[in-house]
Amino acid sequence: MPKVTGAKQNFTAGELTPRLHGRTDLGRYQNGAKTLENFLVQPHGGVTRRPGTKFVKEVKTSANQTRLIPFQFNVDQAYIIEFGNEYIRFYKDGGNIVSGGSPVEVATPYLTAELPDIVFAQTADLMYIVHPNHAPRKLTRTSHTAWTLTVVDFYFGSFLAENTTTTTIRTGGVEGDVSVIASADLFVSTDVGRLIRFRQYGHDGYLKITGYTSATVVAGTVQPNNEDFAGDDLLVPSYTASTLSAHEGDPSSTGLEHNDRFQDTAGEFLNKGFRSGSFIGTSSFSNAANNKTGDNKFHVVDATDTVLTIAPAFDLVDEAAGSSRSIFGFRFANNIWNNWSLGAWSGTTGYPRTVAFYEQRLVFGGTATEPQTLWFSASGDYENFRLGTDPTSALTYTIGSNQVNVIRYLSSSNQLLVGTSGGEFVVRASGRDTPLTPTDTQIKQTTTYGSSTTQPLQIGNSTLFLQRAKRKLREFVYNNDVASYTAPDMTILAEHISEGGLSEMAYQQEPDSNVWAVRSDGELVCMTYRREEQVVAWHRHIIGGVFGSGNAVVESVATIPGDLNEDQVWVIVKRTIGGATKRYVEYLSNFDFGTSAEDAFFVDSGLTYSGSAATSISGLDHLEGQSVAILANGATHPNKTVSSGAISLDFSVTKAQIGLPFTSTLETLKFDGGSALGSSQGKIKRINDIVVRLFRTVGLKVGTSSTNVDTVPFRTSSSAMDTALSMFSGDKIIEFKGGYDEDATFVILQDQPLPMTVLAIFPTLTVYDK
Repeated sequence: MPKVTGAKQNFTAGELTPRLHGRTDLGRYQNGAKTLENFLVQPHGGVTRRPGTKFVKEVKTSANQTRLIPFQFNVDQAYIIEFGNEYIRFYKDGGNIVSGGSPVEVATPYLTAELPDIVFAQTADLMYIVHPNHAPRKLTRTSHTAWTLTVVDFYFGSFLAENTTTTTIRTGGVEGDVSVIASADLFVSTDVGRLIRFRQYGHDGYLKITGYTSATVVAGTVQPNNEDFAGDDLLVPSYTASTLSAHEGDPSSTGLEHNDRFQDTAGEFLNKGFRSGSFIGTSSFSNAANNKTGDNKFHVVDATDTVLTIAPAFDLVDEAAGSSRSIFGFRFANNIWNNWSLGAWSGTTGYPRTVAFYEQRLVFGGTATEPQTLWFSASGDYENFRLGTDPTSALTYTIGSNQVNVIRYLSSSNQLLVGTSGGEFVVRASGRDTPLTPTDTQIKQTTTYGSSTTQPLQIGNSTLFLQRAKRKLREFVYNNDVASYTAPDMTILAEHISEGGLSEMAYQQEPDSNVWAVRSDGELVCMTYRREEQVVAWHRHIIGGVFGSGNAVVESVATIPGDLNEDQVWVIVKRTIGGATKRYVEYLSNFDFGTSAEDAFFVDSGLTYSGSAATSISGLDHLEGQSVAILANGATHPNKTVSSGAISLDFSVTKAQIGLPFTSTLETLKFDGGSALGSSQGKIKRINDIVVRLFRTVGLKVGTSSTNVDTVPFRTSSSAMDTALSMFSGDKIIEFKGGYDEDATFVILQDQPLPMTVLAIFPTLTVYDK
């Protein structure tokens, strides 16, 4: 009957799947636990209680599911946005933003059922928002209380392939509001808002459909036809001014290449929409040779702000500026257009389902009819999707593969990562440090796992994405050993954690690098993620309160930078309060609250009272009828039930933390410390005593199960019950009262609203060899 002293010195493997409970040979087994509930694994190895959640506000309509999205202008100006049924509200500094006594609110088109599919990308005070059922929008912040949501007006696309059929389109004019008539059935009612591009004789014209009459007739409004939006809204360029002149450039007299040209001292040619390759007509010049209409048209071979150089088919006659002249784009009679393209994004074709920024371009991915296509804006001009061959021009790329790979996400790092339903792709130029251009773009498939619609997390050089079934969280990272991207499974040791699938994820960089996720059943799970220290540890978090007959349900999670150099974790929690469904916006309290137990916050949906001595605390209406835990002046207080939004205390306090109780539970795996005959697994054992090494802890219970625990004393007979204890760091030696069995497991828990950090556990066992 040898005695064995074991050492559980870290928990960096987290809560392990039951499928690994027999793998005592696995190194990670020694660093894991059977249960880690409401405990956070620290990168150093220990586990600490998660902080409680602070109540902020009930959502606008508790009957409807809502979603949280972060909006971060900088580390000092970060907001949480509450997306609900056709509205958004805003939070900052732990509270709801109000103006004139009412919450700041902006109307949206997004219905409750559509909220999970909203995708966003932000730069400074501007956020682009996409959803496959709605035209892309942009949310703009101009002040703390001033927010606007507008439909993005993409004047220049993007467009489907140009028409190759015999169908023509006739417009009732070239500017303003015009009728649009197709020679064959072309339009449907969902085309309202769709763009049409007309290309004729080197000119580009744009029109937006504003009304539907029939399959051949719609109404439209002519759009700007130049990049800076400063010119006239015309389908073909037209310019009348007294600054226009004509110049003959005869090679015999100049010795130069032919350079007949029109000049404009006002420099408006490009603004008005004239381009190289355009065909133009002219009028009101004094010399007839300088006026061309009908089939006698000039061909522009080069265009600048001030000069239109003409092909040598016609000679100009020198004519100075002085009187009003006109230059206009050439078109067919009766405004009939053969070359036209319909917009790629519309209610008919669907709208982009994902968005990201990459190399100063706004990138959209995938619509219902073009699920594998990527659209890149012009460089530095996020709303310009006019295609071209210049390095800064917009570009469109469709992923080619032997199956339909619906684009699920875009993630921007040193390269653009594209997650699709069938695999993961990388977009880049031919050179690793070469910028993307319309003539230098490559898209290569790197892995074939397939991605879910849950948006990924960019953490350092890694992208964490959920596989198609939302069960496996994979780490997409470049591996120098194989000179390619790999995507190892981060849930392999804890596959039970993601059972049922994960619906949302958020990354908390400070203080301990945590990946938070919402499970489909409403449980909040977390992974401590520090790959450089080989820490990948999962743990589960049950938020205090109930919903129906079960635990409270977490429906959304988001993170933003907070105070004390910590990122804030915000959640929406659904509970049953007074027989009614309530959805509350809450956030986790500070992880590092200090060194005084009075500042500890380990209650959920809680509030803090701080003021003059009081025995009655009000303002708890959101917890009406609930039994609440109380930390009074740093000491535990018997639970009280909230009545009429208030509780009465047994003694007066100047500071109290009041909220729903929760329990932190650590259960060890079956211990294997060896025996005289080899392994101790399967042999009768008895735990004699346990040494628990603690850090800044007040309160501890140890036992054979969560329902059979003994309280470890921290308070002496001389300590007043209503005063705070100093936090304890050191060893607690506990005589264990368990019996004889084959498991030799035990439970450590904390169910008081007090802090606890476990650094290591050293059990002593007696093993009975068979």
